[in-house]
Amino acid sequence: MATPFFFILGRPRSGTTLLKALFDAHPNVKIPPELPIFLPLYQKFRKIKNWDHKAIHSFVDHVFEPNVFNNRRIENLRIDRDKLLTDLLRQAENVTIQELLVQLNKHAYSPFPKEDIMAVGDKNPVYSVYTQRLLSIFPDAKFIAIVRDYRDNFVSLRNLEEVKLEAPVLTLQTTRWRIVTKTFLRCQRNYPQRFYVIRYEDLVSQPEEQIKLLCGFLGIPYVAEVFRFHEKKEEVLRMFPNPLIEKIHKSLMNPVNTSRMNLWKSSLTRAEVKMADQLAGTTADKLHYKREYNKFCILHRLKALPMTLYAYLLFALMRAAASLPYRLNRRFALALPMLVKFYVRLKGGLKNR
Repeated sequence: MATPFFFILGRPRSGTTLLKALFDAHPNVKIPPELPIFLPLYQKFRKIKNWDHKAIHSFVDHVFEPNVFNNRRIENLRIDRDKLLTDLLRQAENVTIQELLVQLNKHAYSPFPKEDIMAVGDKNPVYSVYTQRLLSIFPDAKFIAIVRDYRDNFVSLRNLEEVKLEAPVLTLQTTRWRIVTKTFLRCQRNYPQRFYVIRYEDLVSQPEEQIKLLCGFLGIPYVAEVFRFHEKKEEVLRMFPNPLIEKIHKSLMNPVNTSRMNLWKSSLTRAEVKMADQLAGTTADKLHYKREYNKFCILHRLKALPMTLYAYLLFALMRAAASLPYRLNRRFALALPMLVKFYVRLKGGLKNR
């Protein structure tokens, strides 16, 4: 791959946007706003081997087709279409679909001044579900996975219930946390040169040390100016004049700090902590998150069973759909909100289990 590429993965409200902001402020890194388009584009164009001018035009036309990718729009990346097309045509016949996807992110606008681009990144929390598939599709890419205390992660999601980011059900979210985190740890074990797991708490407690380690992992120089990302707050908000975005990330445009740690100690009841500790299990121990209740309890497991099964089923369906032919893949994506309606029907007695 011509330009070194990396993914930032993690559960929603785990620190992925903070990592993205820090790297976006790096003069040698390009990493655009969220737009989960890689997998559907890969499914549509993966069989093309000869990227002639006709194929390149088809690729660019499809990227800029309105509403192709549901609620997130290509306009958010503020890509100069003509410049992108010109650059891709210049590379025609000597590129792969993977390289074309990386070029999309490389052409995205950034509010931060750039020098030579030494790495291009992609940050989409939903891709955490597809970690193994991305490792296969992008064999030269590196991965940074950030994990946050499962109890704080749930509190942060629940605090944003009104924006419907994810269902604020403790059993569901803790199970999702465990599934994704176990995947990260397994990938780090199997691909130590490509996969790096960092705790949110370590990033905000020791930011300089941790960013130095991450820059070393990516093979880019460490520059202290990344910690000035918050100085671009006004420009970032002008780029995305959406009150929901400002609400979701209102604490992001501050200097790195530890104020969002240990929220659960004053926000969760004793019963909620017991349930979360039970479901996180030994996965929490492996990341040195101290559980207050670590004895196995069959009653808690049975109580959590409906949402546990739902979490596994949903992730299994999402992974299966990612390998479907393009049109079926997009139909599934459009039908996915039906699962949210299913959750709403169950919500009554399950909300804070």
